[in-house]
Amino acid sequence: MNRSSSHIRMKQWFWMIFSLMVIGLSTGQESLKTPNTNADLELQTDENSEGEEIIICEHADSLKIYRPNENTEVTVLTGKVRIKMTNGFLNAQKVTMFKDIATDTYQRTLAEENVELRDKDIFANCHQATINHIDNTIDLKKQVVVIQEDDRLEADHFIFNRVTGERIGEGNVKFRVRIRSTTPSEVSVTNGTNNDNDSRTGE
Repeated sequence: MNRSSSHIRMKQWFWMIFSLMVIGLSTGQESLKTPNTNADLELQTDENSEGEEIIICEHADSLKIYRPNENTEVTVLTGKVRIKMTNGFLNAQKVTMFKDIATDTYQRTLAEENVELRDKDIFANCHQATINHIDNTIDLKKQVVVIQEDDRLEADHFIFNRVTGERIGEGNVKFRVRIRSTTPSEVSVTNGTNNDNDSRTGE
């Protein structure tokens, strides 16, 4: 009886240890699959939010969130604010974001003081910038400098439509554009081709 009972106990211990090993291995595999870095989290956010603009605050000295009324939630970031956006970035001393509570969507973003903004191929400096997320416009005010490739524009007020590409500058407007013309080598090649065709036609 003692031998049989001890044999049964040994079997029970063996299966318990085996079960614990299997559970430990499966848990380890799951932990390996779980992303644990900010890069992985950002990648997941981009993949899961196709068609939406992603705004990530990379740095701010302080944060305040409050509701001035039952319809609006305001997020205020101050102190060397750096924001990464889907098509560029936004840097400023103060950034205020206004969200509609009913729809849970951000209506506009206001950046103030030492503003640096990049949106696709446009880079701008100004004192105040407003990004309207509803009509997709960017409104820049005070000491505005806008650079797009080789073109440069200065104005007191500049509005850019991100959908249509329409640009409006007002007040002390100065601009520089580069006009690309056909090079002499291209002209000579073109003329030579035309002359060859004419001579063949004459033959």
